[in-house]
Amino acid sequence: MKKNFRATIGQATAKDGPEIASLLSWAFGFSKARSDEYIANVGLGSLRLLRGERGEATACAALLETAQLFHGRPVCAANIAHVAIAPERRGQGLAIPFVDGLCEEARRKGAAIASLFASTRPVYRRSGFELAGHEIVYEAETANLPAASKLAFERVELDDPRIARAYAEKTTREAGLLARCPAHWNELRRKPTDALAAYLAEGAYLILDMGDEARLDIRDWYAGSPEAAQGLLSFLARFRSVYPVVRWHGGPQDDLVAAMPDKGWRLAHQEEWLASVLDPATALKQRGYHVRDARLALRIGQAALEIEIRAGTVEVREATVPSGPTVALQAPAFVQLFTGFRSASKLAQYGQVAGDAADIILCDQLFAGPPPWVAEHF
Repeated sequence: MKKNFRATIGQATAKDGPEIASLLSWAFGFSKARSDEYIANVGLGSLRLLRGERGEATACAALLETAQLFHGRPVCAANIAHVAIAPERRGQGLAIPFVDGLCEEARRKGAAIASLFASTRPVYRRSGFELAGHEIVYEAETANLPAASKLAFERVELDDPRIARAYAEKTTREAGLLARCPAHWNELRRKPTDALAAYLAEGAYLILDMGDEARLDIRDWYAGSPEAAQGLLSFLARFRSVYPVVRWHGGPQDDLVAAMPDKGWRLAHQEEWLASVLDPATALKQRGYHVRDARLALRIGQAALEIEIRAGTVEVREATVPSGPTVALQAPAFVQLFTGFRSASKLAQYGQVAGDAADIILCDQLFAGPPPWVAEHF
């Protein structure tokens, strides 16, 4: 932070709306209408301002209370979203203390991890964030979609509770997906709502954005079986006379891609989100695991935690002198291991994990699962 520059972090109030709108516009090119909509969608209670010594707003961000699911278990989490710094204050080192303050607040409120998308990764790495999962957008020609299916879709309201229940089921089958808070759902259903439509079928749903003549955007979707994925794609094929392509968020091992012909799809966008483990012991205890019985000590920097799983019940305790299987790793490697972004074996190849070969294999088994991803950009 610039020498002699004093700043405080506080919750936004109604009178801060114009300043927040300006910061969002300067940082992300939001229109006035889009800024106002975003503020309404996330709520003033979720917005934080970094203020200078004269009370001026120098930065803003949303702090969203949520959970991220790993192997079917929710880990209390916070999303730090849309960090916007005033142009005249950029390059003065404000981002690190601002994000550190947001992480400390999140930790006090019970978050075990925090996640964000970073425009400048080195800055956030200095605050303990590391690559943790994927955001992937796929694209397919609608003419290439399979056209035959018996799955019947019905038009439903955007806030039909069956959609939220189906999404909750989806989170248990993947790794890293959010237990969406109202802000996430509000942004998912953002304007123009007259171009949005939701469709529901047995084991599947779609929220479609038909506001762009160049392509059909899937705002959200779920297919609970291979048959449902085929049916979902076949339903989308009905739009081929209007939209040449369709796009959707998906995982590295994507259910819709698996239901497509070999060459019927392509990557339209890919980037990674970052995470910081705010409370390692709590995060390890809340996470689900691939094995039902195991014991392993993780030496993270100078600290050591022992994970013991008996019949699926997890205990985590400090282990000053680990006596059993042990692997050693630094904090950045621990983040990647925790989310499943990289395995212990791969991190060992990079020189970031050390231990006996058998212990590293045990660590691989413990944290095995589908690769982590998120279904939205927060």
